[in-house]
Amino acid sequence: METLQIGTITRKVPATWDELKRKQLLGVLGELYSAERPGRRLRLLSLLSGFPQPQLASLHPEILGQLLHLAEWVESEQHRLTAQLLPTIRIPGRHVAERPTTWHGPRESFRNLLFGEFMFADTFFVLYCLHGRPELLDNFLTVLYRPAKRDASPERPDWNGDVRLPFNEHQLETRTPRVAPLPPLEKLAVLTWYRGCRAQLATEFPDVFVAAEEDAGASAKQAPDWGRVLRKLSGEAFGPVGQTAGQPLRLVLAEMQDLAADYQRQKSRSHA
Repeated sequence: METLQIGTITRKVPATWDELKRKQLLGVLGELYSAERPGRRLRLLSLLSGFPQPQLASLHPEILGQLLHLAEWVESEQHRLTAQLLPTIRIPGRHVAERPTTWHGPRESFRNLLFGEFMFADTFFVLYCLHGRPELLDNFLTVLYRPAKRDASPERPDWNGDVRLPFNEHQLETRTPRVAPLPPLEKLAVLTWYRGCRAQLATEFPDVFVAAEEDAGASAKQAPDWGRVLRKLSGEAFGPVGQTAGQPLRLVLAEMQDLAADYQRQKSRSHA
C-alpha cells in the first residue's frame, strides 16, 4: 500500500492487485476493458485512492503528474491477482418466486482446489481464452463456484476446509445456465483471478506446466489434457485419474513436479 495525502485527508492506495478491494477490482477491470478514452490514468487513480476525479484534476499539473505514477502498475503484467476478492457470487433465481442464492468459490491461490475440478476448470479456461465463446466461460465459472454444503462449519468433525458442495461434473449441464446472467465484470474478475493463480502455479511447478504446454501444443486450439499429462509423467504412480481427482491440487502438482523434473532430465539425455 502507498499513502496519499491531499489536504487533511490521507488515504491508502493499493500498489498490487492483491491489495485491491472487490469494488476497486471491478472498477479497475471496467476501465481496462472498456474503449480507451483520454484520462484513463486519472480515472484509475481515483478508483484506487477514493479521491474524486475533479479534486485530483484540480491539483498542480506537476504534482498530479507525480501522483499518476501510483496507478501505473495496473497496466503492467508484473502484478498478478491471487487474493480471492470474489469469495461468493450471487446467483439469480430461475423464476420470479425463487430467491437469489449464494455460491462459493475456492480460496486464495487455489488453497482448497482439488485436482479433479482443476482439470475441468483449466480446460474451460484455456478453451475460452482460445475461442472466446461465452458458454465456455460459464462452464468455467460453474466448476469453481458451487452452493454451500448444509451446516458446513469449522466446528464439525468432518470439516475439510471447503464450504462448497463436492465437485460433480455431471451437474455442469444443469447448473451452468444459472451463472449466465452474472454481471460481465464479475465474470471477468474471476477470470483475472484464475489467470493470476494459474501463473503462480506455473512459477512454483514449472516442469509440470512445460509438459502441459507440450501436450496442448500437439493439438492446435486445444487445452492440455491433464489426465494424459498425469499419466505421461507418472505412469501408474498416482493410480487411476479418477482416484487422483479427489486429491488436493497443490499436493498432486508437487509430486508431478518431481516426476516432471526427472522426465525432462531423461529427455535431455536422450537428445544429447
